[in-house]
Amino acid sequence: MFKRKKSKEKKDKKRIMLVCGSGMVSSTLVYPMVEEILKEGGFRYEIIKGGFNDIKKYANINMILTTVSPLPKNVVEMGIPVVVVTSLFKGDKESVRDNIYEVLKK
Repeated sequence: MFKRKKSKEKKDKKRIMLVCGSGMVSSTLVYPMVEEILKEGGFRYEIIKGGFNDIKKYANINMILTTVSPLPKNVVEMGIPVVVVTSLFKGDKESVRDNIYEVLKK
């Protein structure tokens, strides 16, 4: 019984890639804000920080959060849902939160 619960928990966990142009600076700054949004929503999650070239290294990414817009064409072609989180720097947590929740609840 314990094993079933554990495998279900892994299945329910969302894998989120937090991406900025350089792979670390902006993503490090927005990380705590994104984490707060995810905790408030009650989501189980794993956040992976990196650059656009790192996305291909990870399997089963549920969403990309980014501080970069427009996105590189090869990222758009992957078909992974994307939320631009740059407005968090301006204090606009509500619209970012709504966009994140919309994607994760699908």
